[in-house]
Amino acid sequence: MPEEGSHFQFCDWAYLPPEIVELISKKVKSITDYVWFRAVCSTWRSASLPNPSHLPPQLPWLMLPYEPRPDQTNPNEKDNGIRLLYDLWEGKMRRLHLPETIDMMCCASYHGWLLLVSFKNREVFLLNPLSRDRIQLPSFSAPVKLLVNDSDGPCCDASFYFDSYVGSFGRTKMTFSLDLADPNCLITVFLMQCWVICCRVGDPCWTRVISRPDRYLIDATYYNGQFYLLYPEALDIIKSNKPEERIVSNFEPELEDVRMHLLDGKSRVYVVAFHPEGYAELYQFQDQTLKLKVADTSNTIIFSGSIIRPHLAICSDDWDSLDGDSIYMEDNGLFNVDENSRRAHYSIFAFDRDGNEIEHIIRNPGKKQHHWPPEPALWFQPSFM
Repeated sequence: MPEEGSHFQFCDWAYLPPEIVELISKKVKSITDYVWFRAVCSTWRSASLPNPSHLPPQLPWLMLPYEPRPDQTNPNEKDNGIRLLYDLWEGKMRRLHLPETIDMMCCASYHGWLLLVSFKNREVFLLNPLSRDRIQLPSFSAPVKLLVNDSDGPCCDASFYFDSYVGSFGRTKMTFSLDLADPNCLITVFLMQCWVICCRVGDPCWTRVISRPDRYLIDATYYNGQFYLLYPEALDIIKSNKPEERIVSNFEPELEDVRMHLLDGKSRVYVVAFHPEGYAELYQFQDQTLKLKVADTSNTIIFSGSIIRPHLAICSDDWDSLDGDSIYMEDNGLFNVDENSRRAHYSIFAFDRDGNEIEHIIRNPGKKQHHWPPEPALWFQPSFM
């Protein structure tokens, strides 16, 4: 307590006016800082929104893989549901207790949601690890409908395909078009570089988007009412309400041998191209001709995986400590602990667009590996929404 006659008076921060607390909360950009802000006291918690809309797209966390069924490789090992995620903004590993992921394969992530598939009954659902909200999706044991028109199409038994997919521990890609609370929100999943399936919340089964049967499908996404299917030499654009109409954009010859993947932006779909010479470029489609042109990346940060290929991007203007025109890439490998044991390590490297390494951020020893290649980690962009 200040001495009598002192000019200083101490105030209790818990008694700040609620409107001031709310104003301060809207200045917080990091989702981690926002969680800590609301944990200060009950007054601050009640004066700030549980699902804030002011937060910018967050820097992703790197979710390390886990063994969904550890007892099958080690009978004495049990899954406690603790998952490890590296927080890029805080520069530390976070441990989240997610019992919902036990006996589930984590296949993909998008906008704060994880796509989980059960080994036991092929149940499929979305999980938000922060809010713990859960959204049920059609099971992988249900027949699959073909996208012939907007609503109807023949069904086929795809259990053989889903069984091989779930058993492979394969990573994949997921996107959705709108807020998940919107009944028109379309969830699209790209499986194992050959199947594109979609559904809406409440649908009884998945619908398959028909791709070219004689072509290797590199990537796929859904944006603004259209499916984008990427092949080595071209991009097919299919309208969800007119799937019989297919727009084809052929690439220039110099791009046909370049490793490319799709990137969902705020206002369009981009193509990320990794050239053999070591540099990367971001392309956008010209509206009329659908030809690719180099996009401005001066304020863009791209996050890429090593084996899994979902890419995401954020605006560097939202994060003062990070420079635009850069790429953060996850990489993994194995090192020998002894003659009977190998462990995976997971790294994050930062590069500029010309392929020059800026920083080696993390090299984290992972779990023991029983197969090659090691399972890839997964970029996860935290969100309350």
